[in-house]
Amino acid sequence: MVWVRVVDIVSNHTRRQLLKATGIAGAAGITGLAGCSGGGSGSGNGPTSIGAGIASASTTTGQASNAFQRVVKEQSPDTEPAGTIQWASQETGGDPASLRQYNQGNLRAMGAGNFVMASAMQDAPPFSENPVESVPHQAFKIVSIHLHIVAVDGSGIETSDDLIGKNFWALPPSWGLRQQAETVFENAGMWEDLEPNVVDADIGDVAGAVEEGRVDALIAYGSGFDSLPGWATEVDARADLHVVQPSDQLQQGIEQTRGTNYREIDVYGWNQDMGADTVGTFPSDFQFFFGSDISRDVGYELAKISHENVDAIQESQSAYADHSDPEAMASAYLDDFPVHPGVYDFLEEQDVDLADYERGSVEA
Repeated sequence: MVWVRVVDIVSNHTRRQLLKATGIAGAAGITGLAGCSGGGSGSGNGPTSIGAGIASASTTTGQASNAFQRVVKEQSPDTEPAGTIQWASQETGGDPASLRQYNQGNLRAMGAGNFVMASAMQDAPPFSENPVESVPHQAFKIVSIHLHIVAVDGSGIETSDDLIGKNFWALPPSWGLRQQAETVFENAGMWEDLEPNVVDADIGDVAGAVEEGRVDALIAYGSGFDSLPGWATEVDARADLHVVQPSDQLQQGIEQTRGTNYREIDVYGWNQDMGADTVGTFPSDFQFFFGSDISRDVGYELAKISHENVDAIQESQSAYADHSDPEAMASAYLDDFPVHPGVYDFLEEQDVDLADYERGSVEA
């Protein structure tokens, strides 16, 4: 596949016009086009303010963004020539919503799952009916999470086949992870049977729903082989649970889903006996993504700050990827998807092999 740097060709066309003009289909047709308002770009015009979309402060990526925000605040006065950088996490309700806010000019960066970004590139759900015009550049990995199913003790649920007819919480509808879970179950031929009993609730309400008997099973996740998100620790504290093993049918659905694979791992994060030592999961990688209106110098300094201060970031979010190894920063990159030029240059200086990835462009 030949990559065309659409941002070098034109800046004011819609994504549809660009695809038509270049004759490119699929992933190669989108690059980071959006220019978001708020603050300078890091080119000598004062402080650079970056609104970064997160689903919620109690999610793993939200906690990671807030931890990064604190460290950027401490370190950015010393960055030259980028100047002072202000990173501000903004809750949107989910990474699909963050991407739409980015396209509306309300965000300049975001934490998002690779599944969501790949879906946007392909006009796949949740973007099939209302595609986005542009996507930001890849920056660096935040965390890998391991999605798995747990059930309430006494529910009679031991494997995923037992979920049919049970009240099942499949993550909030606004999340990209919810769409990923739906896709997994659709590929397994199970979603149509599960959907009538799916309970839609926000993460702030799920622990109460489990405790009150309104939810029999749920999708949860651990992060970085380290911990659970805040909402899951609340569920852990308020209910007796056990892990649910995926059936062969669900395992096949996982393997047929873009951006994930079936993986059996040791159970971790739960503060109770989960009834088994291992559990079948479908992992998902999350990254920070930077808009093309964030200058090369600012992107470079943000990557440098994360690399040099990862211990301080991990004090607040222990599952944050170990960026003391710069290879880890690039370990979740998607193919055919530009990397922010500042991050690209920093990683190249750290001898990370980026030959398979495109160096993105920024707005003048």
